[in-house]
Amino acid sequence: MKFTHQLKFNSVPEWREHYIQYAHLKKYIYALAKKEADLQAGAPSVEDGLLAPLLQDPARAGQGPTEEGFQRELDAQLAALLAFFAVKEADLLAKVSELELDVRSLEKIPDHRQASSLSRLSVTSGAGSRLETSPAGGAGANASTIPVAAPGMDASPSTLDLARMVTNTPPQDHRKVRVKYWESPPRSAFSPNLHSRRAKLQGRFQDLYIGLHDLRQFLIINKEGFRKIIKKHDKLTRTVDLRDRWWPNVEAHLAPTTKQQELDKAISAITDNYAVVFMRGDAARAEEELSRGLREHITVERNTVWRDMAAMERKYAAVSVKQASPTGSARAGWLRGCLRWGKLAMSCLVFAIMLNINVWPGEENEPRNNCLALLLFASLLWSLEAVPLFVTSMIIPFLVVTLGVLTDSTKSPPARLTPQQAAPVIFHAMFSQTIMLLLGGFSIAAALSKHAIAKQVAVTILSRVGRKPRNVLLASMFTATFASMWISNVAAPVLCFGLVQPILKTLDPGHPFAKALVMGIALASNVGGMTSPISSPQNIFAIERMSMDGHPPSWLAWFAVALPVSVTCNLICWVLLLLAYRPERHISEVRRIKPNTDPVNGTQVYIVIVSLLTVIGWCGNTVLQRYTGEMGVIAVLPLVAFFGFDVLNKDDFNSFLWNVVMLAMGGLSLGEAVKSSGLLASLALYISNMVTGLSLWQVAAIFLGMILVATTFISHTVGAMVILPIVQSVGEAMSGHPHPKLLVMGSALMCSGAMGLPVSGFPNMNAVSLEDSTGNAIVNTADFLMVGVPSSVFAYMVIVSLGYVLMLLVGF
Repeated sequence: MKFTHQLKFNSVPEWREHYIQYAHLKKYIYALAKKEADLQAGAPSVEDGLLAPLLQDPARAGQGPTEEGFQRELDAQLAALLAFFAVKEADLLAKVSELELDVRSLEKIPDHRQASSLSRLSVTSGAGSRLETSPAGGAGANASTIPVAAPGMDASPSTLDLARMVTNTPPQDHRKVRVKYWESPPRSAFSPNLHSRRAKLQGRFQDLYIGLHDLRQFLIINKEGFRKIIKKHDKLTRTVDLRDRWWPNVEAHLAPTTKQQELDKAISAITDNYAVVFMRGDAARAEEELSRGLREHITVERNTVWRDMAAMERKYAAVSVKQASPTGSARAGWLRGCLRWGKLAMSCLVFAIMLNINVWPGEENEPRNNCLALLLFASLLWSLEAVPLFVTSMIIPFLVVTLGVLTDSTKSPPARLTPQQAAPVIFHAMFSQTIMLLLGGFSIAAALSKHAIAKQVAVTILSRVGRKPRNVLLASMFTATFASMWISNVAAPVLCFGLVQPILKTLDPGHPFAKALVMGIALASNVGGMTSPISSPQNIFAIERMSMDGHPPSWLAWFAVALPVSVTCNLICWVLLLLAYRPERHISEVRRIKPNTDPVNGTQVYIVIVSLLTVIGWCGNTVLQRYTGEMGVIAVLPLVAFFGFDVLNKDDFNSFLWNVVMLAMGGLSLGEAVKSSGLLASLALYISNMVTGLSLWQVAAIFLGMILVATTFISHTVGAMVILPIVQSVGEAMSGHPHPKLLVMGSALMCSGAMGLPVSGFPNMNAVSLEDSTGNAIVNTADFLMVGVPSSVFAYMVIVSLGYVLMLLVGF
């Protein structure tokens, strides 16, 4: 393996910029060799200008590459990595000392130097006997005297028994006393949660062990890098022999005897303490377990580097890694191709048949008949995945215009728009504030990921909830729901997918837990659209409709209904995901993510401030609306702040999920077509005529069922805009005690609960567009049919049962 690749695969990702700049030095050597060859041939060098960016001293850039300049470059790089090593070494050794102090604090056992003073503090019990000591240091037969606990000692019986044992113990036996303590430590040492705090302590041991080994490897690989670069220099140039002239500097500063002794000593201390605390004093077992954790960490890091490299290759060369079929035969590929063409042919056949069926007779109803055919055609293509999802979205504007689906509702009867009139209308509908919200969310997620803030958040979540897959999944889902409550369920999933990317990178492609995690965030974000009046556009429309009597609902009343419903829906979705993917059968614990111990820099502070200001702006949109108009305008802030000040660059912009944007545009255009053609209004009015004379619960169940089906295929926002006025009028027209607010709020909640297809809401669109490092989608339509459809059905049941009761209790 070339050293360049060896350096990539064996370097710590967070420290990559602090290693020897091997590629840079190689270029300098090639330039020196080229200049030497040109001088020998008597020809002037023409590449000095190209080398200017490599030269550290601008004043000498015009002189071209020189041996003195190369040696200055070597000196600068050696000094930089030594300075970095010194900082990291001091930080890790301080953490080792801190961990040892924490362990001693939990033990509260005096060491052998304190033993004699402890014996002098002993008091005689009622029998008057004194504690005697055998010549070997053990307790004698008369042991009825209990020594008084030293300051800071735990007064529990187990600690006092150990205090008896430690009295006058020689240094070689003190370790046995500590081992005895850790075999059954008192709960008071770890209250309130013994298991969690011991696991956290174990994680600190493992992280420090890995960090110390990484730092030791840092010295080794950099020394090897300098050896190879000097060897290459002496091979390609003939002017100066650096092996004799400069290599002694490396030997003096990077030799194992001068730099690694403190690290080895710290590693030995970590291993010995780990053996005492967790392995009953068995140092060999402790070394084996810590080494196994180190090997797993290296495997994960190397796999992550490989996947990052594959992703970069795909990004710039359009290369994709495809999984081989189980049989590896050409016949399997041929069958897949036939199946795909069969799906496409069936969809086109259904489309052609529906275009020739007049569900609503009359020429004036032709737009809604055509729109029904278009809706079925798009739904079949999306559900069967005959073509990529975003490709289906691309064809929708074309069909909307050519089929004459749009009408002018301001005229009576509505007039059909000509293609010249329809084209600007549909393109106006495609680019809305929702698209800007997506782009703003993409920019925040990219900044959080690129500058390692998302990784730190993921580490924090894992440290709080443990590493069990079911706990990580549940925590991620509730994080997405909580974020949706305040920044809308359009922007929240983008951020949450960015936060779990570090976890996804540790999983193999196609891993069931990766599918469960992505699906969980998507479903939880949809559910999060119920939680507050600002969490989704349909809730804003619902509040508007519920306020027409002059008594708008309070946020407290909304929370009283929405929070129990959303929590219940989240738990049901969580159980469905565990049953569908069985993640704990494939992974017992989520692989540990190594925390970034580098100090916080100014760029990270800037990103956090801009992100928080954007989130606050989204949360306070109702107050800022008179100045900003819509939430999409606020989404411009992170785009300008990050791309305008070098936090992100044009490559980051090009790597946005533009297929998600196109998918969202297709959904918006289809929603505009369904609304403008009058198709959705006709269906809603037909159902409202059917519910005449039924009870309130029956009316709610029927309308919510219709909304569930409709908003599974079209935009939740468009569905709410069309259906909520009809639902309100039906509720007001009911005899007895009308409950229009109950029906309106239930309908708004149901819009968010429709999550059965990849196009059922923007969280699903984001989820289905996520790819692993090999270019394959993490989830697809089959996953939504398997988990999303049952989740939608259960959400419907929760709303018409628990939600119905809660809405009655709060007076809706």
